[in-house]
Amino acid sequence: MSWLGFVLVILGIWLAFKVAGVVLRLIVTVLIVIAAYWWLAPYFGWPTLGELFHVLGPDVHMPDMSLPELKLP
Repeated sequence: MSWLGFVLVILGIWLAFKVAGVVLRLIVTVLIVIAAYWWLAPYFGWPTLGELFHVLGPDVHMPDMSLPELKLP
């Protein structure tokens, strides 16, 4: 391996640690915001997390489809 390959490997490892740090900070920040909302919502009269998820959550509906008829011999 040449010196350029060695430098690229070291740079890749360093960038991987930086990306992992940013991702972990984002996860912790989101968890702190959710916990603060969960704690403060009753005091301010805001909707609970369950109500928010119900209103803003995924709206999944199965389409109305009829099953094909299977003719038995």
